[in-house]
Amino acid sequence: MLSARRLVCLCLLAAAAVALTGGSSSASLVGSYQSGQQRASQLRAKLRAENQQIEGFQGSISSLQSRLTVVQGSVTTQEQLLGTVSDELSQARMRLVTLRAEYARDRQTLAQQLLARYESPPPTIVNVVVDSAGFNDLVNGIRDLTAVERANVVTTRNVAAARLAVQAQTVRLTKVQARRRRATAAVLAERDDIAQLKAAIVAKEIRAQGVKNATSSSLSVLHKRLIHEAAVLDAQAARARTLSSGGAVAPPAGCTNGPFVPHGGEFGFFQAPGTDYSVNQEPILAARLDQLGKALQLHLVGVSGYRTPEHSVAVGGFPDDPHTRGEASDTPGVEGVPESTLNQFCLTRPFGGAAEADHIQLS
Repeated sequence: MLSARRLVCLCLLAAAAVALTGGSSSASLVGSYQSGQQRASQLRAKLRAENQQIEGFQGSISSLQSRLTVVQGSVTTQEQLLGTVSDELSQARMRLVTLRAEYARDRQTLAQQLLARYESPPPTIVNVVVDSAGFNDLVNGIRDLTAVERANVVTTRNVAAARLAVQAQTVRLTKVQARRRRATAAVLAERDDIAQLKAAIVAKEIRAQGVKNATSSSLSVLHKRLIHEAAVLDAQAARARTLSSGGAVAPPAGCTNGPFVPHGGEFGFFQAPGTDYSVNQEPILAARLDQLGKALQLHLVGVSGYRTPEHSVAVGGFPDDPHTRGEASDTPGVEGVPESTLNQFCLTRPFGGAAEADHIQLS
């Protein structure tokens, strides 16, 4: 990205170029570049806002996940309690069924005993006294008679009491089970609500991420366009200086034949990421372009050096063009540099036309 000072210089030089050439393309390009810078600033601000929004979503999601973990633990506890009560209730109901059966058998036995007494009356005290062979026999007979009656009464009472106790326990456990079910249902509903809220926020985050990606893509495309326009403005400024000085430039100290050494300066040659300037003549070509850029204060970006035949065909070239031999560089920023100036740096533009204005080879 160009600095404000550099942009002012380019604007002044572009204005000079317009005055010298009588055209308006430079002024239009400067306007486009300034508009692009404003748009890039807006996109960066939008990107920052979108990043903040996504960070907010992530914080909410993290908080909801923590809450969801706690509620899920509560759900597990409630389900365990409900399972325990349900087991106890099931056992109580089974016990109640057993006691009811015993109670029914006891009642049936008593009924049969009553019927037997009616049909053949059991011995009475008088019978026991009359039939006794002695005092001991009398006492034993009376004791046996009393014990049978008492045992029948106690057994019946015990079974009835146990049945009532189990019925009361069943009622109590049924109420506890109902409470446990309500508590479990409430916690489950809370868990589901939190899960739905989390899913909604995640969906918003995904949409925001999509918008962010689109903004980043737009910013990347705009950045590339601004780099190209800056290179063109550099070239136009160099041409304006050349025209204003009668076509003369500061001659290089001989055409360099050494390899290009990357640097961090503002002017010169800059190899674009993913390009190859290491094959055949490419290192020397890059070094001479660097020499040209520094002399004319141009920011030259090498966007295509050596290419394989397959890559060359894929980008619209030929399988045997100069790029495939390591003899050419596509370098936005040199379009406005006259051929005579290129020759001073042992460079040439071998093909005519605007489409090939940035195609440079060694002269």
